Amino acid sequence: MENFRNQNQSTMSKTAKNEAWRLQTGEVVIDRGRSHLHDSVESLLPEALARIQSGDRDFLKETVDFGRPIGRTTCVPTLPNDVIIWAKRPNRFGHTRFVKNRAPEVCSSMVIILKKAEDRPGTYILISAFVSNGAEPEVWDRNATPHSREFWASHALVWGSEPTVKGTETVRCPW
Repeated sequence: MENFRNQNQSTMSKTAKNEAWRLQTGEVVIDRGRSHLHDSVESLLPEALARIQSGDRDFLKETVDFGRPIGRTTCVPTLPNDVIIWAKRPNRFGHTRFVKNRAPEVCSSMVIILKKAEDRPGTYILISAFVSNGAEPEVWDRNATPHSREFWASHALVWGSEPTVKGTETVRCPW
């Protein structure tokens, strides 16, 4: 019981902290607790979220340009001479395209993904936030778009920037 109480208090204090996060249109944004926040983006979230208008959409994927460097993106455009490999990342359904001979690049934008909370009117749940100029869902993702294949044929994540599942590496495109 004590462990449950401590977990509940931790969740409440985290939610209370996040109640300060608001979109430009006034909706509250809360962290789902297992959101996919990349390194050092949390401190930039209030500024980024304050620039987003919901348009009462159920799902938002917004790229916010800060007009100044905010970090390094690990999703980079690839060139014909790049060393490409595919591997599965933990908790993903398909292979991700990686580039081995590149480094993260300076970036001034952040991508934020939000979902409207079904049980809390006027609230969005933070799904992910990461430094990037924007990216399409991966080809195998259920949210893939008609542009996903084209995007991922010309972009890749920098090898070593994300954990991968050992033994899933391949030099042949699996999709």
